[in-house]
Amino acid sequence: MGDCLWHSQNETWKEWLNWNSDLVPNAIHNLSTKWFENESGKFPAIVMGLNIPDLTSADTFVDHVIVQFKNQRMCSPPETANMTITIVGSMTAGDFRNRWVQRASTDPILQHFMSLMVLADVLHIQGRQLLDRASLISVDRNPP
Repeated sequence: MGDCLWHSQNETWKEWLNWNSDLVPNAIHNLSTKWFENESGKFPAIVMGLNIPDLTSADTFVDHVIVQFKNQRMCSPPETANMTITIVGSMTAGDFRNRWVQRASTDPILQHFMSLMVLADVLHIQGRQLLDRASLISVDRNPP
């Protein structure tokens, strides 16, 4: 019974956070490497959930996110070439992409890890609605 009550309270807290994201500071909600499987086989992918309600501290927060990504990538299998970042809050996927790409241009480690990616998407959501989407993979890496 205690577990059910805790679970119920925890779910209520999560719902409150979703509806009141502007009251919660910028945070990494989750960060992990998961194994997925499709017709081509099993593959690892980094998944990250971000809460970004406060754009005034966004630059510092994106720097923190990048450090955490690099740490996660170093702990992930060498063949990790997929990543999805989901954002809840005020920052758009395009704005996040611009900040990420700007930092990658001066960070050789981030640049290297991104050069190994075949898919690196940022999704900006609100509830079940996709607000916008952007790719972190450099356009000049994928000529037409």
